[in-house]
Amino acid sequence: MIRHSSAAALVLSLCAFQVQAQSKHVEVRPDIPFGGKLNPRQEEPVFAVCSKQGMRILVSRDDGKTWEQTFLGTDSKEDGGWHGTFAVYGMAATDGVIGAFSGWGTPGVYIGSDDGVHWTHLNAQPAQLGSTWSAAGGNGVLLTSADMWRGMTSSSGTFADWQQHSLKDLLAGGKTHHMICCFGDYEGGRFLIVGDGGHVFYSDKTGQNWQHSLIPNVEDRGQEELAYGNGVFVCSYKDYIVRSEDGGKTWTQHDPGLKGWGHSWRGLSFVRGEFWLTAQKGSHGRKSRDGINWKDLPKSTPGGRFVESDGGTLINVERRRYDIKRSQDGMNWETVFAAPVDVAAKEEDVTWDTTFAVFQKVNKVK
Repeated sequence: MIRHSSAAALVLSLCAFQVQAQSKHVEVRPDIPFGGKLNPRQEEPVFAVCSKQGMRILVSRDDGKTWEQTFLGTDSKEDGGWHGTFAVYGMAATDGVIGAFSGWGTPGVYIGSDDGVHWTHLNAQPAQLGSTWSAAGGNGVLLTSADMWRGMTSSSGTFADWQQHSLKDLLAGGKTHHMICCFGDYEGGRFLIVGDGGHVFYSDKTGQNWQHSLIPNVEDRGQEELAYGNGVFVCSYKDYIVRSEDGGKTWTQHDPGLKGWGHSWRGLSFVRGEFWLTAQKGSHGRKSRDGINWKDLPKSTPGGRFVESDGGTLINVERRRYDIKRSQDGMNWETVFAAPVDVAAKEEDVTWDTTFAVFQKVNKVK
């Protein structure tokens, strides 16, 4: 029999072990070169996918039919869950460069490539870049967003130098956290960020000159994903979406009708001229052209996020599903990649957890 004091000690020891395991941060590999030498020529279209943990990157050069691994930050299954060096929270692309961004509770790791095969740190020299909760790209600028303390960080035209933008004056004593971001072609281009408490920050087309607004009547925390299309910004919450027609200045709330299962993690996308919002594991999904009027997606639609090529091919990934799906018509889906299974390990290898995806034209590989 275990005495109460001994049982309590055992519980505390187990909790301490779990916290230690969850907070284990791996070192960044020294063989990853520092940046400043990207030369994007945008010669060949590719899809790229990144895992939530470990920063494992897969690339397809044949319209999503076959996939090759081109980068792995770490194969540690302990680092990168929610907090960690390789806890990935964003993948973005613009002007022939693909970026992947990790680090939450640790300094950020920002890597990029102009061909999808060779990856470097995006910073030109060792520097403490900010943690990231989300990433976006547009008009030749890559941007990450974090929280009220670290604000947002934007790249220069060469992607090698980074500028941190403070939120102190914009918040005027307010508080926000868990900031998600996106880029939209509103009035020539605009970066937009939504954080806790409905705090909104929006910039000009180069990620400068930030302004502040508020989304009314939203819970303190719960913003999941941002998307832009048809002149409208849409942000998903658990039970509703909010939309803005004026670039983030004012917002209205709407019911997309997605009931039952919870939303797929960051499962809001804009493809085929529509917003697609999906529930976990593809239980059901809804679509809308304007963010107001929603109707069911086909039952065959998987959950997660969707990326569309110039030719209309769709690629789909979802957190905790460990595969990649492809469709040419939005109705019929084929699994084109499935992570290898180590039966002897008796546990899932979370570094194969495909979560983020982009489409971009990059340099051909000789």
